[in-house]
Parts: sequence; C-alpha cells; structure tokens
Amino acid sequence: MSDNKVWKAVQPYFNGGASGMLATCIIQPIDMVKVRLQLGAQGSPLQVAKDIVAKDGFGALYKGLSAGLVRQATYTTARLGIFQQISEYAKQLNDGKNLPLWQKAACGLTAGGLGALVGTPADLTLIRMQADSTLPLEQRRNYKGVGDAMMRIVREDGVAGLFRGGGPTV
Repeated sequence: MSDNKVWKAVQPYFNGGASGMLATCIIQPIDMVKVRLQLGAQGSPLQVAKDIVAKDGFGALYKGLSAGLVRQATYTTARLGIFQQISEYAKQLNDGKNLPLWQKAACGLTAGGLGALVGTPADLTLIRMQADSTLPLEQRRNYKGVGDAMMRIVREDGVAGLFRGGGPTV
C-alpha cells in the first residue's frame, strides 16, 4: 500500500481524522463538564459530572458526541493533512532540506487556521448541543443530532450562521 499514490496523499488526512475521532470518544465527558463549568455550573469538575449524571443520566455526558466527531472529521483531518501537504511543498521550495523552526511554525499556523475554519460549523453545533440542557425549557433547541442542528442554523441564520464565532477560533 506504500506504493499507492492515492493512499499516500490521503493517509495524513485519514490518520488525523481517525485519531481525533478516537480521542473525542474518550474525552467527551470531560469536555461536557468543561462547557458546563464555563456556563456557570458550581462545584468541582467531579461534582458537576455527578450532577449531570444525576439529573440527565450517564448518556448526558456524551451529549453532542456526534457534533464532536464531525468536528474532528473536519478540523483535525484538515489540519493534519494540510500541514503535511504544506510542509512537503515548503521543503521542496527549500531544495529538499529540512525546514527551520520558523517555517514549520508558519506551516502549522496556516494549517491550524484553515482547519479551524473548516471545523467551525461542527464546533458551533457541538457547543450548542452541549449547552442546550442548561437553557430554560422554552429556549431549548432540542436538536436531534448534528445534521439537524446544522440544518436549523442554516435555516434560521443562513450559511454564515454556521461560522458564528469562527474568527477567534481561526
């Protein structure tokens, strides 16, 4: 498979996305607690986790997982794949020599910014899905999943609404 040009081009994107998605499955409960603390929940992280489970069940710790997975499938996939491609191009421009630190940093900043831009819609839906149960009942959006959330955001705010808050992220 190492001779396959298509696989060689796709591999950094695939590896980045797969590793990011696996990490998201593991870290999702911690991210949920973090978001609740950022929204004003009181107590230690462990107490906030206990409160979430007591109020909404264990599955509530994984609320927004679908959006988190889409975020990783877009953001991490793009970021790591783009970094690989940009780095290889920069190395060619550098006559095949290893890149100095400042060029690696420039490649990383470019790839990170482009990846963040690509991942902003999924990031927005993730935050909205995680925060939804903290809203008063009449204000809850009750998204059915990441697809429903994205479609409703586009319907209510236009395509540009998917990129709300994206500037600071990039």
